[in-house]
Amino acid sequence: MTVTQDELYNHDDKQDHTDMKSASCNAQDWRTPIRHSGRWFKDNYGRTLLMRGINLGGSSKLPTYPYSGSTHLYDEKLFWDHRGVSFVNRPFPLEDAHEHFSRLRAWGLTFIRLIVTWESLEHSGPGIYDEAYIDYLRQLIEMMPAYGLKCLIDPHQDTWSRFSGGSGAPGWTFEVAGMNMRSFKETGAAYVHNTNVVPGDPLPMVWPTNYTKLAACTMFTLFFAGDTFAPKRLYEGQTIQKLLNTSFINAYQHLATRLLGLEAIMGFEVMNEPHPGYIGLNSLKEFDPISNLIFGDSPTPLQSFALGSGIPQTVGVYIKSWPFPTKRSHDRVINESKTSAWIDGQSCVWKEHNVWGVNKSTGEPELLDSAYFSKHPSTGVKVDFYKDFYMPFVNSYAKAIQSVKSDWYCFVEPLANEKSPVLTETDHHHNMVFAPHWYDLNCVFYKKFDGRMTHDVQSLQNGGNVLTSTYFGRKGAKKNYRGQIRNIRENGLKSMGEKPCVLGEVGIPMDLNQKIGFETGDYTSHIHFLDAVIYALETNLVNFTLWNYDVCNDHEFGDHWNGENFSLYSNAIQPSSDAKSCPLNISPSAIETAENDLHDQLHEGGRALDAALRPYASKVAGTPETSEFDMDNLEYTLIFKPFTEHEIERLKKEGYYTSNPLFKRTEIFVPNHHFRNIQISVQVTHGDWDYVPEKQTLYHFCRETTHTSVTIQLKAVKEKPTDSPCTIM
Repeated sequence: MTVTQDELYNHDDKQDHTDMKSASCNAQDWRTPIRHSGRWFKDNYGRTLLMRGINLGGSSKLPTYPYSGSTHLYDEKLFWDHRGVSFVNRPFPLEDAHEHFSRLRAWGLTFIRLIVTWESLEHSGPGIYDEAYIDYLRQLIEMMPAYGLKCLIDPHQDTWSRFSGGSGAPGWTFEVAGMNMRSFKETGAAYVHNTNVVPGDPLPMVWPTNYTKLAACTMFTLFFAGDTFAPKRLYEGQTIQKLLNTSFINAYQHLATRLLGLEAIMGFEVMNEPHPGYIGLNSLKEFDPISNLIFGDSPTPLQSFALGSGIPQTVGVYIKSWPFPTKRSHDRVINESKTSAWIDGQSCVWKEHNVWGVNKSTGEPELLDSAYFSKHPSTGVKVDFYKDFYMPFVNSYAKAIQSVKSDWYCFVEPLANEKSPVLTETDHHHNMVFAPHWYDLNCVFYKKFDGRMTHDVQSLQNGGNVLTSTYFGRKGAKKNYRGQIRNIRENGLKSMGEKPCVLGEVGIPMDLNQKIGFETGDYTSHIHFLDAVIYALETNLVNFTLWNYDVCNDHEFGDHWNGENFSLYSNAIQPSSDAKSCPLNISPSAIETAENDLHDQLHEGGRALDAALRPYASKVAGTPETSEFDMDNLEYTLIFKPFTEHEIERLKKEGYYTSNPLFKRTEIFVPNHHFRNIQISVQVTHGDWDYVPEKQTLYHFCRETTHTSVTIQLKAVKEKPTDSPCTIM
């Protein structure tokens, strides 16, 4: 027996009629307002949501004008014109949005982490905003509800800026700090792919090494703690920290004001992968190789200071190794030209504050206070990055965004590969979300996965040994990853309280195993790798957005950013010759029909889809306990506890529409990628169900609240059953 649409509309609540459009929604459709109760996101009816989606997209880190900003390209004039750029059409032109939004909807990846760099908003100078780009963003986001999409705004950065080898901050931020971007290559202050790379250079993952180089370390230190560690450095009478903090917060508050009223927006993240710079380092003699990637040219902090001041240094050059990621290979001299990384009239900010100097007798650089950044210079009290610097900034940012719209969420990310910050009573708590990232750093660094052996890098970083941190086979990989994700989730709950968790970035490199998949078309290793990753996420019942969907992706340059190649979609995978053309203009009411007609075309360009497209319970009429997909046997299992009468009463008091029949309807996304045109078996322990292939949705309706748990299991039928394509237990 199934619930009819008439039953769904016969309700006592007086909510807006438009709210009931969700009565016929697909499982992966997020057109209802989203709230939360404790650790769980909720829809208006109080159902528990398990949201999954994707980052959109990798190339949004780079401008589209005056030239396509792929990091393998370099133009002496255009590259340095950092004030005259535009990011309009990132992630893609508006006329292409139908195709890509339809594809993401068909894939069930409808929770979007939308990349919007600080540079894209404020590249022309402090307080000067790119209104044309904001107009473009508004038009793009306005389209999302028709596809059931929700999004969060991600102020994305990597190693501070494009001009220090990553993405994020405008070029003028270096200028106000007194740094000369054009000298970063010669002084070793940054490894910038555009200016440093040698054609055919095989080195992977060089960009993260910028977190140990002068440019990024200095800017992060000034941004979070300039008033503490560099109070003498001013710009037009203002401290650098105040200028940078105010500009960043004001830029995103301005964006929030311009985007007010768009129903797709759930909230704003604070900052992608924040970094402390030098803050908290107990010694400036060297960087810790356990918490930092030491690879390629690797000057120590003191050597970085000296190089930036025009003093040549002999630095270690590191190469890949095992069991440690890298080892010292040889030395080389950097900055023989004695170039300064500081603009004319400025000297090293850390020399200015007596962190280091030049020995008058030897002429060599020397540390004057190796522990300078570990304690407050005035009080001598040991500093804590989270408590003293990061959380005060988070509090200010969250209040500014929520002053525009109070029910927007603020997604708080910890330091990369670090534990969560601890929220105290004095911190801002309203609508905060724990938003960490996770990657298998070992497989990502070596770009290898064969399913035979994985390592728990999380354990190794915390002092574990190689033997106990090694797992064998695909089952071992799943156990390994599941444990790591569990640790992250539990740490967030312990440190930030009962708040929702969203894994903001998680994914795999598609150029695995020496790019063999590109040559053979065999993505088996990729599928097994991604299956283990998503298995760990789904079994931990966390929300997540995969990294990433990039319309620029190709086999040669990947995501067009620093050699990365993570995109689930690629232009390199050409559609079949008989594929229909995708209509660019289509009414929202016809989207579902179009998706069914264009099923094959919408899956063209996808990579590792066998793992990425999997059943999941998006809206659960209770508290989920188990959600697990067996990819090999095409079998999905959901176990949940229906809400008790006490829980229903609490949800009702919190304003959820618990008397609406939708409150008792669970919706499971069943991707046609796996289950199209095949028979499936559905078994439930309690309640009624209805499977609607056209909507890629299995509906389950549980009328009773007395059951301790409900199990729903669906699987492909390998042999035709004698009675019916679908059976019920």
